[in-house]
Amino acid sequence: MDEEPLYAGLSGLEVGDMPIDFGHGITLSKTYAHIMSSVMLAFAKPSAPNQPHPGPWTATASGFGYDVDAQLAIPSSYTRVHMDRFQVAKSLVCLLRLWADPEITFPVVAKYPFAELPTRPTSREQVAFAIEVHPRGFGLRLADKTNVINSLGWVVTNWESALDLMETSAEFKLAMEVFEVGQFNRSTAMTLVSLWGALEAIFSANTSELRFRVSSMIASYLYAAGQQRLETQQQIAKLYDLRSAAAHGRPKHDGNQVLQTFELFRKVLIRIIVNKRVPTRADLDNMLLGGVVG
Repeated sequence: MDEEPLYAGLSGLEVGDMPIDFGHGITLSKTYAHIMSSVMLAFAKPSAPNQPHPGPWTATASGFGYDVDAQLAIPSSYTRVHMDRFQVAKSLVCLLRLWADPEITFPVVAKYPFAELPTRPTSREQVAFAIEVHPRGFGLRLADKTNVINSLGWVVTNWESALDLMETSAEFKLAMEVFEVGQFNRSTAMTLVSLWGALEAIFSANTSELRFRVSSMIASYLYAAGQQRLETQQQIAKLYDLRSAAAHGRPKHDGNQVLQTFELFRKVLIRIIVNKRVPTRADLDNMLLGGVVG
């Protein structure tokens, strides 16, 4: 699919009648499709190997269904050095979750606009592929969705900087991937371990005194010297203790603490994207000791 246009079907995001222009021919526009699947039971063996099972069939209660309300179109003319168009689409969806609405999903991708698929001639060509169709292990959601459409402007402004960082920083790329899949992990203990692993990669190259160093560096990165930085460092250290318990098979966390970790992680990612750079060790030491936030 990397030599053809790509159309990402998004669920949980309703846009207006006017397409949103991301530049480079990339647009986000209104569409409609429904992707669905039911797990079926058959009760008779096929007459020969590799033949279909004869009826009757019975549907189970398992399966999935998603309304596709928006289409993210990436033309074949758009290329990047280290990302194909599918990776670009996944990264843009991740940014939409990061800033606009964490419930946005990417259940299906197609080779053609979704409005054209019903009119395409039937053939052996595979034109659409299911992507994110698994239930969420820990679902994040907005308390108020009234500002989602207005918030898309931030993504339009910052997406290229975010993708540049993903191509040049292995640590930032890992952090974005962890944020992307974090909600879909069935184990919140594994989610905590992966979130903190990505934060450690950014904020500490030294494996000793991780609890103090990571919590202090993150607090210094987010806030100037003062009471808010101190209180934040103490809160982060407590969250890190929960990560350690989960990593050693003795989880002590609850859902609210997982949410707090996601919120912290989100703040860090947004700060990096807005600054257009991943903080270096020198940056972090200066912030911690000199009280200067870069």
